[in-house]
Amino acid sequence: MCRGIKLTDHSGIEKRIEFPHPKAALPIQSVEGQIKWLRWGNNLEEKEGGFFIGGWARQISLEQGKWDKLKPEPVDLVADEFLSRDPERNPHWIDIPPGHAIKGIIATHHDERRVYVITTEPPEEYAWMNDRWPLIAPIEGHSASSN
Repeated sequence: MCRGIKLTDHSGIEKRIEFPHPKAALPIQSVEGQIKWLRWGNNLEEKEGGFFIGGWARQISLEQGKWDKLKPEPVDLVADEFLSRDPERNPHWIDIPPGHAIKGIIATHHDERRVYVITTEPPEEYAWMNDRWPLIAPIEGHSASSN
């Protein structure tokens, strides 16, 4: 499960964002190529509000239409690494391959927008760590040969 991300911004400063920090926001890649920050999910202190609690959307629940009321829009999350924790809660920072991104959705309730990390089954080598894993896929328009 993606509990946080790490990225180095354009000025060379490393940033770490972890859920459920109340002000946690994730960087998304806009269609124009700009980075925009959106609030990450619905933390546990926020019981009401129309958004699902947590910061993750199971890929299967998206496919089943459970998120349709929040008008999910696919988005690429900008990150160099993500944080997962093993069953003993030890942190593990996992590299995101060049040319790839964590896939997310923007959920909208009234005029407010939040971002959620799409989760799926973990790769076999990480199945011991968690039963949910961020969906990582190539960035559209970015071929593996351009790395």
